[in-house]
Order: sequence, then structure tokens, then C-alpha cells
Amino acid sequence: MSWISVLSTVVGAVIGLGSGLLTDHLRSGRERAGQSLNARRDVYVQYLSALHDANEALRAVSFGEHAPDLTRKSAARGAFRSARITQAREHVILLAPEPVITAADNVYRSLRTLRDCISQGEQLAQYEPTLMAYGDSLDELRQAVRHDLGINGRSPRIEL
Repeated sequence: MSWISVLSTVVGAVIGLGSGLLTDHLRSGRERAGQSLNARRDVYVQYLSALHDANEALRAVSFGEHAPDLTRKSAARGAFRSARITQAREHVILLAPEPVITAADNVYRSLRTLRDCISQGEQLAQYEPTLMAYGDSLDELRQAVRHDLGINGRSPRIEL
């Protein structure tokens, strides 16, 4: 036996071990990326659902559907708060890339402006431009989320 057979055995073992480690590393990277994507998707759904809940509750307040012992301002603020938008927004800020965070913040501020219009007693005809601005910012958020999740193309415009 010569040193060449020992060397070839060692080289073969190193190559086999290296390829196994590389395969494991690549697999774990794909798993982490998949987990990150799933976490962001869940956070986005939670945030969009909170926005929807708040918008529906604010619409009810604008139609006078709130407890008679509450002022319209208190009812609007309560509707906004009970949807837990701020908490959902914090999750987006922690996990999302910058374009989604910016779009999420814009839609949050737009909905807060709508809340303020409704709390001041404006009727639909008066706050409709603010509602349309909210819809535009919501559409921008949807597009940013779709892009981050790797969904090609724009979603159709969904009216509020």
C-alpha cells in the first residue's frame, strides 16, 4: 500500500463530507427563507384584516351605529382602537422590508385621518375624498405586499 491510496481515501472523505455539509446548509437556508416568507404573509394578513375591521367599524359609527351614551368621537376612537391596528402595524415594522413598511404606514395614517373626519361628524359625502385616499393607499400596500411575497402582476383595484 502506498501513500497515494491513503491520500485518495482522505480526499474522497473530505469531498463527501463537504458536499453533505453544503447540501445541509443550502437546505436549511431554503427552510429559513420559507419560514420568513410564511411569517411575513401571516403578519400582512393580520394587518390587512385589522385595517378592514377598523374601516367597517368606522363606517358603522358614521351611520350612527354606536352606543347612545358615547359621543361620535369616542365611538370612532374606540372602533379604531378595538381593531388592534397599532399592534398589527408593529409586527409589519418588525418583519417587512422598507417598501412594505412605508406603504403600511401610509395606509395607517390615511385611516387615522378618516377616523378623525368621522369623529368630527362628517357624513359620507363629506369624507368620501378621504375614504378614496384611504383606498388608494390600501391599494399601494396590497401591491407592495404582493411584490414582497413574489406574486407577479398587480391585483385588481377593489373598491371600498
